[in-house]
Amino acid sequence: MQGSCHCQDVKFELLGEVKKVVNCHCNLCRKMNGASFSTYAVSLANDFKLLSGQLKSITLTDRATKFVCSQCCSPIYNQNQRFNGLNMLYLGALDQTEALPAEVNLYTSTKLTWLDSLNEMPSLEQGVP
Repeated sequence: MQGSCHCQDVKFELLGEVKKVVNCHCNLCRKMNGASFSTYAVSLANDFKLLSGQLKSITLTDRATKFVCSQCCSPIYNQNQRFNGLNMLYLGALDQTEALPAEVNLYTSTKLTWLDSLNEMPSLEQGVP
């Protein structure tokens, strides 16, 4: 499986299998990504192979680090000492996201309550008319 950043400077390959795909609803993920929740494909850190470009590391907490493209700052993956040896790859950085549906919601005690009604909201295929 392969992936890249927005500007295509960073390209990478995942040599092993995705272990699990998770939606994380913790406050840290919401704050660091500016989103309602984050979706990650969890893999072994040793299975990540950088093919091109450079990653910049950003220290989030004393245990968590975020790795982004050094050019466009697209998030590629996170590492957390609590889950040593694993990468939490941002689902959007992977090229085959449709083949990787989320399997579990984490930290639902801080999940935004309105997320449960997403299917009831009006939807536009192309964004704002």
